[in-house]
Formats: sequence, C-alpha cells, structure tokens
Amino acid sequence: MIRLLFDKTVGGTRHGEGVMLDLGTVIESQLIASGDAASANLEMLHPYYHFHGFAGDQASDDSVFYDKSGINHAVRGANLSVSQLWTTVPGYASTIDPAPSLADSVLRIPAINFDYSGGEKLIVWMLGKWTPEGSDTGMIGDGYNTLPGQRGWQIRVMASGKLQPVLRGATSGFGGVLISTPFNGTLRDFGVVLDGQAKKYCVWVDGAVDPFFSSAYLTFSNGADFDTRSTNTVNIGSVTPAPGDTTGIATSIRACVILRLPASYPVPTLASMTVVFKQLRANPGKLLLASAF
Repeated sequence: MIRLLFDKTVGGTRHGEGVMLDLGTVIESQLIASGDAASANLEMLHPYYHFHGFAGDQASDDSVFYDKSGINHAVRGANLSVSQLWTTVPGYASTIDPAPSLADSVLRIPAINFDYSGGEKLIVWMLGKWTPEGSDTGMIGDGYNTLPGQRGWQIRVMASGKLQPVLRGATSGFGGVLISTPFNGTLRDFGVVLDGQAKKYCVWVDGAVDPFFSSAYLTFSNGADFDTRSTNTVNIGSVTPAPGDTTGIATSIRACVILRLPASYPVPTLASMTVVFKQLRANPGKLLLASAF
C-alpha cells in the first residue's frame, strides 16, 4: 500500500495527490524510489506525530503530561507543581496564569521546528476549558516575536473569547478572527491546520469548520510567507520559553494533539480533518493511525 505524493498516471489511470493505492510490490517500489509515493501501512501509528497528551488516564501524582504517541512529554515549568498540574481541575492537565516570581507555571513540549516557509503543515487540536484574559494572549506555541530566536507559531485567545492563529517570521501574520467563541470557560475543542505549501490555514471549533472560512482554506491577511523555524519549546499556557514571563493564561487541558507533516505530504482536505476532529472529541485518548489522513 502506498500514498501518492503528487498527481500521477499509473497504468493509464490518473490518480490524485494523497490517494492510497495497492498496486503490487514491484510498481509500488518503483514509485517510492522515484519519489512519487510513500509507503502507507494503514495500521501503524501516524508517522508524523509530535505529541498526543490525554489527561483522562493519568494519575494525579504523575510528574509530566505524557506523550502517548512517543517521548515528547510535556514537562512542568519550574513554578508549576504536580498538585497544580492535576488537581486544579480534576481530570485535566492544568497550567497556572504566569505571575511575577511564578513566570514558569506552564507546560513545555520539546521543540517542533515547524517550517511554514518550507512548505510543511502543522495540525493542532485541543480539548479543554479556557477563560479569556483582559487582553489577547498566546496560549500555545513557540513564537512570540519577529526577532531571530523568537520566531515561530502561536494560537492565541482573544479577549473576546475567540481564537486567532499567528505566525512570527521577520514579520507577523495574523489569521482572521473567528465567528465562533471557543474560549468561554466551558468544555470546548478546536483544531487548527497551517498549510505552508499553499500558504493557507483553517480552524475548526467543536468538530465543524468555523463559518469564517466558508468551507475553504484561507490565506493570512498580511503576507503569504513566514519563516517559523524555531528551536524553542512548544509551550502550553504561554508562548514564551523558559524561564517565561508574565504573559500567559491559565488552561485546563483534557487533550492536546500536535502533528507536523513534511512539505511532500499533501494537506488533508477539510472533510477528512473534520472527521478526524470529531473522532478525537469522541475518544480523545485514541491515537491516530496512518490511515486517518
């Protein structure tokens, strides 16, 4: 079984990019060798996982928020205790709003080094409870400025309770503000897909594409390309790496899923991602397989 990386004619039949085919060992090996396809074992774990955390099956004295897909566990900042992580809101992994002398009260996942300019795709899905701050605040990401060493991506909570993705390169790119309001203190989920190949993005709320997008990926409002490569940790509760600062937000996380797709991997369709996000909401601890998209 293979997945086509580009539109391709095989045996006189035209197949689209991303299609999975069972063509036999010889033809499949030739297509993989020529760079036109990748092997697709549908029963294996999705190969481009970065993190899959689920609070529902962790003990209240676990020291970290475990990555069920691998070893990129989310570690506690120096000012976030085990008790604060698990008992602030039982059944959730929680962070504390950073404050003076307690700035590192967030969770930190190893660096993802997402390359938007290079055509990679980033998928982030979260299930939890969040209450907006008095001003727009970065909630998860690794980029917080346009200076070298501070660039990257972030998802921020608007003071209105809406969501906005942000890209930080030499300049900043701001996504449109949603119609939905996912941050209102109740249990909600959202999904964000950033497509560095087409320079577009889309946002889902509670398993549906937000009406702002009219069922299509859209471009960022102020620029098409941003160099988001970063060695900073991916941070939950803030977007600044350790030792942090006072800019952040308290979070209660039921689940967090992050995947980074290479430039050669086709961006999933809106329909396929809608199915994935609905399935994650129904079973947020179940790992995604290669067959998901």
